[in-house]
Amino acid sequence: MNKPLTPHGPGFRFLDSFECLDTKGIGTWHLDRNLWFFKDHFPGNPIAPAALLMEFAAQAAGALWMRGCGEPDAALFVASIDAMRIQSAALPDDSLTATTTLVKELGPLAQFEFEITAGQRAVAKGRITLSRQLARSEAG
Repeated sequence: MNKPLTPHGPGFRFLDSFECLDTKGIGTWHLDRNLWFFKDHFPGNPIAPAALLMEFAAQAAGALWMRGCGEPDAALFVASIDAMRIQSAALPDDSLTATTTLVKELGPLAQFEFEITAGQRAVAKGRITLSRQLARSEAG
């Protein structure tokens, strides 16, 4: 069995695949029409919640940073959502791609830009900052 791409439990893993290209990462997520959130968001007109699109981008950024910083099992957290713009709805059966770019690292923080697409259609873009959990000896 392959090791998961993120430390999340199976019901909250949104990366189906991930490719690391130096300071850029590309993650994919297929929105199967039977995913738990489509039933109620919104009945008769289902779309993926923006919060889950943000989480997808954060997981892709985290996968990039874990590979780049040499700590594949580091605990990473969203420190801030610096910007996010929804450009179109993410729909059942869309195959999403999140392209994340490392902008800068500041000790235990790293800032990323992301863009989410469904084929040629822009879905969302923004900037996010992640935090790496400090080891007890580092935290003081």
